[in-house]
Amino acid sequence: MGGSLLRVWLVAVAVGVGAAFGGGGSSWLRFALVGTALGCALALVRRHPAVVLLALILFGFACGAGAAGAQRRSSAAAVLAGDVPGCRVTGRILESWGGLGTALAPDLLACEGHPAVRDPGPIVADLVAHPGSTFVATGWLIPLGDDHFDRARTRAGATAELALTTIELSPPRGLHSVAAAVREGLVEAASTVAPPEAGLIRGLTIGDTEGIAAPTLQSFRRSGLSHLLAVSGSNVSIVLGAVMLVGARLPFRLRLIGGVAALGLFVLVVGPDASVLRAAAMGAIGLVALATGRRSESLHVLATAVAVVIAARPPIVFSVGLHLSVLATAGIILLAPIALDRFRWMPRPLALPLAVTIGAQAAVVPLLAVVFEEMSLIAPAANLLAAVAVAPATILGLAGGVVAVVHAGAGGLFLRAAEPFASWILAVGELAGEPSWASVQVSAALGLVLTIPLTAIFGWALRRHTRGLPSRP
Repeated sequence: MGGSLLRVWLVAVAVGVGAAFGGGGSSWLRFALVGTALGCALALVRRHPAVVLLALILFGFACGAGAAGAQRRSSAAAVLAGDVPGCRVTGRILESWGGLGTALAPDLLACEGHPAVRDPGPIVADLVAHPGSTFVATGWLIPLGDDHFDRARTRAGATAELALTTIELSPPRGLHSVAAAVREGLVEAASTVAPPEAGLIRGLTIGDTEGIAAPTLQSFRRSGLSHLLAVSGSNVSIVLGAVMLVGARLPFRLRLIGGVAALGLFVLVVGPDASVLRAAAMGAIGLVALATGRRSESLHVLATAVAVVIAARPPIVFSVGLHLSVLATAGIILLAPIALDRFRWMPRPLALPLAVTIGAQAAVVPLLAVVFEEMSLIAPAANLLAAVAVAPATILGLAGGVVAVVHAGAGGLFLRAAEPFASWILAVGELAGEPSWASVQVSAALGLVLTIPLTAIFGWALRRHTRGLPSRP
């Protein structure tokens, strides 16, 4: 088990490294392809485990580099942006990148003084629109700079910025229209409850924080509850768990179909954020394992999900959200069981969420310190208190959004049922974030230092974890 786990994680890391470097030029891709060919040839001649592992690592690197290189080659928009021309653009909305803007996929880019170009590569613009919507826009095509903000846009996949002067949007079609209807239904149903609770429910369900006041956001950050407002693996688990529970009396195949459908619709509704894609990939792999009757080991699934997500969307390798999500999941898998064992004297309904919280928080502390230079001291207690209300608020909120597509009043009933749970979470966040000691400022250097003991703890926990697993036949 330990050997196979090491192999799958080395391949996942190789995919990530390939994606990180592959966009910089074709030489990386050529190197990876040649190395893979040599490794595969050696593996065929001599099936030595080390040679096979080398071939797999090189193949993973080639996958990441090839995917990143293919995306970077679509750079016609970047070339045209050098002249800052006025352009007419038709295409579709890809997704929202939060504060970075909204990603557009142009079908046709017609700029003054240049021939029209088809499929010029992704561009970014400042607007709010449903993914899947088609558009006709005019504006100035601007090159992305070298500052932190534009570098983040480039890493996300954009090749240029469109400074809009006019835009005409058409409604999304197909499954995107269903997802848009659910989002609009949730917003409409949320209008029937008090504004603070309505904003929090939207944040819990689809990651929309526009309705949450700035002081509340600050309290949630200080109390270590801000992760609740960024849709992640816990939301995917809640959705899949609810679907499986509702369909408990249905045949097994129907439950699987329902799980796949719910997973796909959820990703469309909330958007393909890094942590959502990682969790969705893990959920999909788990459903496949259930369907085929194979044993699905959590760390193998996590590594496979990371590799699949990075290969499908190379820029995501730079996402702090993905890094936090993977670390938190690994902390839950490796550290939470150890904490739970130490809390045997506590009632299990209390010990389990506390152990999960400690495992996830301990794993992400160094990265939070390096990136945000802040550490919440009260996070474990705050998360433990809030945990009891998160699942009901999320399930009722999503159900309200779905039902509101058919009848807004009925959807509002679900939101009113979720209101007390949202009030509890708000109260916990505000109370826990109030003390001056709830959160402390730290240096990035401290975060780097903390990685040393954390790595040692992870190594010990991994050895304990693999020893406790049954051997493969």
